[in-house]
Amino acid sequence: MNTLSALDALSLFSDEHADILENLRARRVGLITNHTGQTIENVSTRDALRVLDVSIVALFSPEHGFAGKLEGNIASSQDDDGVPIHSLYGATRRPTPEMLGEIDIMIFDIQDVGARFYTYGSTLCYALEECARLNKTLVVLDRPNPLGRKVEGPMLEHACQSFIGHVAVPVVHGLTLGELALLHQANENLDVDLRVVKCRNWKSDLWPQTALNWIAPSPNLPDFTSAQWYPSLCLLEFSDVAVGRGTSSPFQIVGAPWFDSHRVLDVLQSCETWRNLGVSAQPIEFTPTRAIYENELCRGLKFSAKNVSQIAMTDLGLTLLWALRHAGLEEFGEKQLRASWQLVGSHRVLDALENNDLDGALESSHEGARDFEKTREEFLVYK
Repeated sequence: MNTLSALDALSLFSDEHADILENLRARRVGLITNHTGQTIENVSTRDALRVLDVSIVALFSPEHGFAGKLEGNIASSQDDDGVPIHSLYGATRRPTPEMLGEIDIMIFDIQDVGARFYTYGSTLCYALEECARLNKTLVVLDRPNPLGRKVEGPMLEHACQSFIGHVAVPVVHGLTLGELALLHQANENLDVDLRVVKCRNWKSDLWPQTALNWIAPSPNLPDFTSAQWYPSLCLLEFSDVAVGRGTSSPFQIVGAPWFDSHRVLDVLQSCETWRNLGVSAQPIEFTPTRAIYENELCRGLKFSAKNVSQIAMTDLGLTLLWALRHAGLEEFGEKQLRASWQLVGSHRVLDALENNDLDGALESSHEGARDFEKTREEFLVYK
């Protein structure tokens, strides 16, 4: 059975969503979307809403831009028909009062990947906060979480809050973006009219079980496999270690020109946690075509697993941070470890890793994830 996107549910004129559709037709609408905002028939959200006689007066794009292909800060622009496309990953990452001035209702339709530091969730919650300030309605056209209901990793500490970690959730939160918005609304006591248009026929399936085509949500997640590994190796993203960007296996490779593959692998293999993860690593050489060490020969490790969906990915990432810190590599010292503070989201966990206490770091991470599983229950829309 196919999982229909929220927009397809809206276009079916079901009783559940008829009132939302009528409100949209009677209001000036802003739409936050990108190339992943499509119906199951591959019609863009923008075009489908226009067919439904919804007046879109402004478009908003997240990181990677309207077409999902750009890196770095992005300038605002215009659609083909002159409608402004306000970039929320450029001069500002929040919709400004000027941007929202002509809008009555904001719609959000973007496919997420289920990791805290993937910025589409922050873009949604920033928009929710600004809609609350200006008394605007926000409608989330919800989509499945590709990673299902899995919950892993350290809880975000307030001191580590940033654009890549805005909502107090673990690294892998097991929520759809609609549910994330409901959680954030409650946590921040936001007085805002928030509507979540539900996916149909989704409970907790991983992406392959939805029968939906994978649309790469950003340039470095070309397939579901890369999205599965993303919450692990991305924890090293701000260090001087390459994590597979610019290769055929993003977030499945680590390395650098100075990397000692055999020394790091020896440290990993001496670790009981590593032996229990169910992950294999092989020394390799690779040359990234972009990102850090572009066109430079790197030495590193490539990771694989027989059953990727069963791997505790954030445990892998934390174990790798520990191994790199304690492999005696001159180029990966305390400063390199601390570069990951926004991604890990917990100074407590980083302190444990710095003190060679991998067990303590993992226990803190597991404790936060267990507590979150209990607190998120009231916000689960799909049960």
